[in-house]
Amino acid sequence: MSTENRPITPAREKLPGEKLILPGSTMGGEVGTFYVDFVLWNQERSASRSVNALVDTGASMTQVPASILEELGVEREYSERFLLADGSRRELSVGEARIELLGKFRIVSVVFGLEGSSVLLGALALETLALAADVRNQRLIQADLTL
Repeated sequence: MSTENRPITPAREKLPGEKLILPGSTMGGEVGTFYVDFVLWNQERSASRSVNALVDTGASMTQVPASILEELGVEREYSERFLLADGSRRELSVGEARIELLGKFRIVSVVFGLEGSSVLLGALALETLALAADVRNQRLIQADLTL
């Protein structure tokens, strides 16, 4: 289910005793998944591509198939060791790209995923975008930024 045309639920004043909604958090369940559309850009904003991603709050970083990132000209900047869903560990390259989602435009770390892998929107990107996942309603909501 896409949230591309849905507005972000605006932040409002919290009532005494009401919990904060922190960026990258999940509402309505521990870890949840649903799909959203967003535009992925290279850092120079010279190339972009619309993608449909699985919002996976159990994934730390955003994963995009390497072929898409290479097509956009995203550079491999470093590598990290990741624990994959199947329990294996793999060292994968990481770069930085721009994400345009629900009226927000931010630079996020992206993992060069294996061919055939899905696009995953991970928790760190949600934190950067100041969004939280409302799993029960399968949508992203505005989070409360704190200092």
